[in-house]
Amino acid sequence: MTPDHPPARRVPNFRRFDSRREQMIDAALQVFFDKGYDRARIEDVAKLAGVGKSAVLYHFRTKLALLAHVVAKHCLPAQPMGADPAEQVIEASLADPAATKVLRFVMTEQRRLPSLGRLYVVALMRRVASWQNFESLEAMRSGVGQAFGRMASRVLLEGYPAVEGESHGGNAV
Repeated sequence: MTPDHPPARRVPNFRRFDSRREQMIDAALQVFFDKGYDRARIEDVAKLAGVGKSAVLYHFRTKLALLAHVVAKHCLPAQPMGADPAEQVIEASLADPAATKVLRFVMTEQRRLPSLGRLYVVALMRRVASWQNFESLEAMRSGVGQAFGRMASRVLLEGYPAVEGESHGGNAV
């Protein structure tokens, strides 16, 4: 090195710990969504995140633990979307692209991974509880259930054209 140009200082790995972890979780969302749980590989997540396989395993230990972090982070945005009544805010937040990916993934993979549904519901309830106080657990369950039901219906019906001869009211034309 010349005296005019001192060597660039390398950022120690421990200072990039949180951002790398977040990159791995974001990459895992994409890999799980694209390939499904069974076909997704830790190597795929590592490559997409720009890290080695050992880095992913260091942070998450197993593919299932990585999935749990993906669901916890992306089940809903960190901050609610909007200031409407609780059910509308939850429904709008479920429409966030990452949250929709997680919802689609859970709906697709739940039969193969029975614990995934419970994991998703717990993560969803924790996120909603962090947003606002409900008068009771039952009120929160009701609000989440109604918003979730509408959003799940929308996800299931998306892409299915109306049957010829049916109007939106279900009556034949």
